Amino acid sequence: MQAQNEENVNRLVLEIISQITKRNAQTIQLNHVLVDDLGLDSIQFLEMLAELEDKFGFELEVDDLRPELFRTVSAVIEFVKGQVVAQ
Repeated sequence: MQAQNEENVNRLVLEIISQITKRNAQTIQLNHVLVDDLGLDSIQFLEMLAELEDKFGFELEVDDLRPELFRTVSAVIEFVKGQVVAQ
């Protein structure tokens, strides 16, 4: 993945998380835990996954819905990068 695409993925994922959590994207850190630090609830979590699918054009499989894959902001970014590369 090219550096520009990588930065784009980072920015778009942060924007999605920011919109869903109603927090300023600049205050969200890569090590933030979605539930503990950002207060993401189960409905918001599903919203986030739907937005990621729409924005990046991939479809999640049941096996992808493991909480450890989406624990932190950086984990979400890495997951999305893996999906984008796999396309």
